[in-house]
Amino acid sequence: MNKKIYLCAVAALALASCSNDETVEVAKQSAISFRSVVGLNTRAVETTTGNLDAINVTAYKGTEAYFGVADPIKYEKNGNFFESAQKYYWPVDDAELTFIALSTNWTGTRAFTSSSDIKMTDVTIDKNVKNQADMIYVSGATGKKSVNEASGLGLVMDHALSQIQINAKNGNDLYKYQVKGIRIAKVNKKATFDVIDGTWNNASEVETYDVNYDTPITLQADAQPLMEKNATNNNLYENAMLIPQTTTAWDGTAIDDAVIGSYISVYLQITTKDGGLVYPKKADGFAWASVPVSFTWVRGNKYIYTLDFTNGAGKVDPVDPGKDWNKNEPQKDPDKGQDILGEPIKFTVTVNPWTPEDKNQEM
Repeated sequence: MNKKIYLCAVAALALASCSNDETVEVAKQSAISFRSVVGLNTRAVETTTGNLDAINVTAYKGTEAYFGVADPIKYEKNGNFFESAQKYYWPVDDAELTFIALSTNWTGTRAFTSSSDIKMTDVTIDKNVKNQADMIYVSGATGKKSVNEASGLGLVMDHALSQIQINAKNGNDLYKYQVKGIRIAKVNKKATFDVIDGTWNNASEVETYDVNYDTPITLQADAQPLMEKNATNNNLYENAMLIPQTTTAWDGTAIDDAVIGSYISVYLQITTKDGGLVYPKKADGFAWASVPVSFTWVRGNKYIYTLDFTNGAGKVDPVDPGKDWNKNEPQKDPDKGQDILGEPIKFTVTVNPWTPEDKNQEM
């Protein structure tokens, strides 16, 4: 009798700071099954090998639909394997099948027009960073009965988004910086993903992403993350998962509705080492300080922006400095877009794809 199709999934994912391709042994069972390979988390935490819950699978026989085109076949974790309620078999004529698989956390609309035209349209990133997901995919994986019936078929899954982390440091002992949030401003939140060639198109709808927390972080000479910690694992941070895109930096002068470029802001309180108010000029107050940044984000890369407050505090946020920002005398703060003190913030950008690569940039 015909044996059922075996599949196993192999993740090649951009992990926090290293190249990590994980290969999984093929399934030794008679139904389509996936080994636990990619940790699928519904939070804004990297997808890793340990916690994948489900994958949606589609298959083509040449240009003809084989299964899961109109509605994908869902594979859910069952012990060490992923299994579906419906079972499918390899074609008896030894015809080759082509598989497409996506994690189940994708937003947007499936547009699987043909075997050569497969897209996810209107993929939209949640405004709440905690709710953002590491969407993964694979396309073009092929197999057939004579080769894969016994051994199974491996799938290599890639990240579709870019991961963003904001760090900061302060080497100036004359000033104390306390931080209670970060802002990634003026980036596109919606786009269409071409699953076949792995590209993003039609980016639209500008969004600003804020992260706020109650317990302030005091900046030190060594850089530290400003992202919120994961609720279940303090060793992980809720990094942003955003649409890969290229932006133009805010020009550093425009304010309010005239602001069209991207920037990073930090929700902070600056005092002298003796406790004198610097920014904002309100006791126990916090306000947003910004730096213009142009972004070039590539699918599958993790970008770590390290802001250096040693010689300057940036500019007052050009759109929303916060409720503690004081625009009235006698304790008036600088106006929107104006320098807070000293020189502009300098920062470095570290890019961690599968093979780490560093680049520095000075503002």
